[in-house]
Amino acid sequence: MYDVTIVGGGPAGAIAAHRAAKAGLSVLVLEKAKYPRDKPCGGGVSQKALSVIGKIDKELVERELFGARIFLSDHRNFTEILDDRIAITTMRRNLDHWLIKRAEAAGAVVRDCEGVTDLHVSKDYAEVVTSGNRYRSRIVIGSDGVNSTVARKSGIRKRWDDGIGICLEAEVELGETLVEECVGTEIAEFYFVGDWGYGWVFPKSDRISIGVGGWKTEIHEPKRFFERFAGDVSRQKGIDIKSRIRRVNSYRIPAGGFDRRIVGDRVLLAGDAAGFVDPFLGEGMYYAMKSGEIAADTVVDAARDDRFSEEYLQRYVMRCEEEFNYDLRSALKFANVVYGHQNLFLKILERDRRLFREYLRVVRGDRTYTDFNRWCIMRSPVTLARLVI
Repeated sequence: MYDVTIVGGGPAGAIAAHRAAKAGLSVLVLEKAKYPRDKPCGGGVSQKALSVIGKIDKELVERELFGARIFLSDHRNFTEILDDRIAITTMRRNLDHWLIKRAEAAGAVVRDCEGVTDLHVSKDYAEVVTSGNRYRSRIVIGSDGVNSTVARKSGIRKRWDDGIGICLEAEVELGETLVEECVGTEIAEFYFVGDWGYGWVFPKSDRISIGVGGWKTEIHEPKRFFERFAGDVSRQKGIDIKSRIRRVNSYRIPAGGFDRRIVGDRVLLAGDAAGFVDPFLGEGMYYAMKSGEIAADTVVDAARDDRFSEEYLQRYVMRCEEEFNYDLRSALKFANVVYGHQNLFLKILERDRRLFREYLRVVRGDRTYTDFNRWCIMRSPVTLARLVI
């Protein structure tokens, strides 16, 4: 019997496995796909997410990003660049594989191609069932994404009730020269193409990530929406991006900031499985990694005290609240205001570059959404207070 079984070997699971194994626990990671595997994602990793990982191999960094360019609906655009790195872009198949290999080197047992089909929790242990095996452990971390089997089979959550977004994304090979002509080397591009979402273009070494995302209830015919966006960007850039797209990935995003149950007896949820995603940007890497880190610490304490009840695991809930979940509520308020008054907000952002720079510092991790909202109110009580409150 293991101390902890981690279901899902993405960033949340890999960070939790590495940390728990280093603390001396016996750790099993179950991943349904075979490493290295592709993951639908734009591939942007913020500086605050990198601070959770620690030092990574240089080969994982496709581009370093220092700024962003915003495109308005009439194709006008404006750019801000910081002196400090905001994020990197990476290939998720490479980053996730590196993270899980690091966990394995720390002592975690990793079994890929083992999708979990069921979960049974008893007084003495939790049993995870896969297509060919059964594994027992003292506790289970569910880091198996938006469609979490652990959440459903444990009874923590049967379905999502609110706050679900949808994204469509494609990797498009252009070659290094065309990437630089298309978007540049040190910035990401954001296109506000709808009332409740945005499109993006992220540069990588020899390709771009292009995608659209927004609230699921607001995006009708998502595939056609993506195709129109790719066509518009192609025409605007003078580069035939649309015809180079070979595959479009779609995935759901559970926006954070909502009150949700994330623990049960001998079970806790991390990352997308818990609904920890920035509701404005749709960025989930930092919250996945940070919740994985906190989950590992909680499991170490639970194993030491031999206490695995839902009541005891509330300490995980409280620490997530302190570290980031309270701020996700501020981010949700910000998202509702911006998407509800998008044209007005973009006009202010275009005219007030200090506001733009300060928001980039939120993305980087220097500011929280809570601090940023307060700063906006103090900066302009008449205009910005109406947007933020």
